[in-house]
Amino acid sequence: MENKFKANREFTSRPLWPDWREQLKESEINGLFQQLEEMDREKLVDWLQWYNPKGNYTDRKCMHNGVKPLCKAKAVEYTYKAILRNHTKKQVNHVSHGAIQLMFNN
Repeated sequence: MENKFKANREFTSRPLWPDWREQLKESEINGLFQQLEEMDREKLVDWLQWYNPKGNYTDRKCMHNGVKPLCKAKAVEYTYKAILRNHTKKQVNHVSHGAIQLMFNN
């Protein structure tokens, strides 16, 4: 017997449109640095805190831990590196899964 409640819950738990943070994480590398430089510092800090909740990115966390607040240049740098790292992980996973698939196809 199929659990209809579970199926409905899965459907409703997905957002109707992608979050801007997800879109930024999945954005193309070409022109990304310029796009990040045009963004507000607060928005970059918000993205960094969303991407890595344990990090010291918000002004409040920085003050609590005795660290200088994140300037815009560092926020752009950290965001760019995080997105680049995300793309690199996806490429490595894609290549590694492809090799396994080829091995089993023989």
